[in-house]
Amino acid sequence: MKKIAYSVVLFCMHYYGIAQVGIGTTSPTAELEIETTNTGIPALELNPQTAPTGSVTGQLAVIGDKLFMYDATRAKWLSVESTPLQYGYGFGADNQVLFFGGDVGLDNTTENDTGPKMPFDGTIIYISVQSSGGDASKQFDIEISGTPVANDNANPEIDGRFSLSSGSYTYTDYNIDFSAGDYIMLKARANGDPVNDPAAIIWVKWRQ
Repeated sequence: MKKIAYSVVLFCMHYYGIAQVGIGTTSPTAELEIETTNTGIPALELNPQTAPTGSVTGQLAVIGDKLFMYDATRAKWLSVESTPLQYGYGFGADNQVLFFGGDVGLDNTTENDTGPKMPFDGTIIYISVQSSGGDASKQFDIEISGTPVANDNANPEIDGRFSLSSGSYTYTDYNIDFSAGDYIMLKARANGDPVNDPAAIIWVKWRQ
C-alpha cells in the first residue's frame, strides 16, 4: 500500500510540474496565461525593487521606474528596452570622429569631438557598421567621453577597437559599461586609406 501511495504522489508531482496554469481561463495556451477582461485594473503587477539579486537570464524586476531583465552572460541587470545611437559621415573618413545622427554640417571639415550624453548608467551591447567603399578593412575605435575603450584582444566583448571586413562589421556580444553623464563616440582611425560614407548604429541598454 505504501508503494502505491508513493507512486501516486510522484505521478501527481510530475503532472503538476509540467501542467499549464491559467488565471481567468481554463484552457491556457502557455505555461502561464492571464486572461484579462475590462475590469479597469492591470493584469499583472511587479512591485519596484532597489537591489534584487539576479541569478539566471530571464528574471524580471522593476527597478526604479524601468523594467529590467537579468543577463547572466553579462552578469548584470539590463533594461528590457534598448536604445539605438546612430552615427555617420558623408565623406571619406580617416582619423575622423563620426557624427551622431549622421550630420556632417556644411562640409567635411566640420569639427566633431562629442557625442550624445547618456542620462543613466548603461552598457553597450551591439554595434553594426556599413560603408559604401574605400578602405574595406578600416579600423574604428569606440570612445567614451573622448577616451578610447581599452584595446583588449583577449576579451573582444570589452574591446572597443575593431576592423571592418568587406566594408562592414557586426558584433552582438559587447559588454562595455558607461556611466551617466558620459558621451559615446565612434572614430575612424588613421590606418590605411579613408573609408567612404560609414554609417553605424550602437545599441545600449540601461544598467543596474
